[in-house]
Amino acid sequence: MGIFLLGCGEMGRVIGTDLMERYDGELVFADRELDRANNLTKRYLERKVRTMSIDIRDKAALVAAIKESHCSVLVNAVNYYFNVDVMSACLEAGVNYLDLGGMFHTTRKQLEMNSEFKNKGLIAIPGMGSSPGITNVLAAYAAKKLSKPETIDVSFADKDYTKYDTPIVLPYTILTLFEEFGYKPVIFRNGRFETIEPLTGMEDKKFPKPLNSAKCFYTLHSEAATLAESIPGVKNCWFRGGFDPVLVDKMKFLIDVGFSAKDDIRLPGGQTVSPRDIIVKMTEKFIPTESTKINDLEFLRVEVIGKQKGKKKNIVAYCESFTNKKWNIPAGSWNTGVAPSVVAQMILEGVITEKGVVPPEIAVNPEPFFKELEKRDMKIFLAAK
Repeated sequence: MGIFLLGCGEMGRVIGTDLMERYDGELVFADRELDRANNLTKRYLERKVRTMSIDIRDKAALVAAIKESHCSVLVNAVNYYFNVDVMSACLEAGVNYLDLGGMFHTTRKQLEMNSEFKNKGLIAIPGMGSSPGITNVLAAYAAKKLSKPETIDVSFADKDYTKYDTPIVLPYTILTLFEEFGYKPVIFRNGRFETIEPLTGMEDKKFPKPLNSAKCFYTLHSEAATLAESIPGVKNCWFRGGFDPVLVDKMKFLIDVGFSAKDDIRLPGGQTVSPRDIIVKMTEKFIPTESTKINDLEFLRVEVIGKQKGKKKNIVAYCESFTNKKWNIPAGSWNTGVAPSVVAQMILEGVITEKGVVPPEIAVNPEPFFKELEKRDMKIFLAAK
């Protein structure tokens, strides 16, 4: 028994903090940089947490470390590029698995491992962060309010009251933003997956106060990868991001001038370098640190459109999150990190019993999950149209 946290960066820091506060069992924190794992444990000095250094590119070493930990669940908080590799290591080690999402295409690859996990009596839950994750559970919850759900429209928006003195404010690594702004989204429309152009589908979405509304556009996300097939009768499913307009303009400029390019360019002295690597390094300092006093909130919004007793009806489900003032964690990071912490504990407690590679909307019972979110000051509520 126990929980193995792989990756102690920005999201691992949030997941680990919630685990140290809420989980009494064995914890193992692992990262390529041992200092990051050790520094995370200092947030809760009274908790005994084992730490280790591990390079996930060495599969044999990763499998051995997971086995030696004697943990039953691994929470993967490293870059989603490694999701399939880490899942494979968990399968070999005989350990349950969950992660924060795979930007659609990786999630689809992960689903192909369903029979292997089922045959070993294990569960893997891909995309168990906030969005995907909480949004998937909200979608399943809202869909049950209708006799015939047809469209699932997922979006998010936030409001940041924090005072910054920087030319750009990044909610997380610019690598992920490049993908959300520059990669072609995949949506499920009229019963078929289709690839569309980035930054399209701009639409004003209504949100509760103090947001009131936000302009949201299609981005590549994992919700449609599973919801389109998990909820019977659904013909349409997509995700829209409601980013700050200032950030949208700046990200669009960086992409337009070529800073998102992966291919190396040759400099006058003969040295080659990737524009993306340069901008990632240059902008790391613009991600809010623990010293930045954060004050923000975020809404996750899931609208399910369909019929109830033959009449058209819309159910809108919200999750409202706030800054974690105790640990100075932004609302969007807090809800993303809390979700896998809660679900990992639900697996250990036997609340989740599914086997195989199972998306959040099937694996997670909404009521006990929402109760745990509410204990962390997240508000879940519905609105009907």
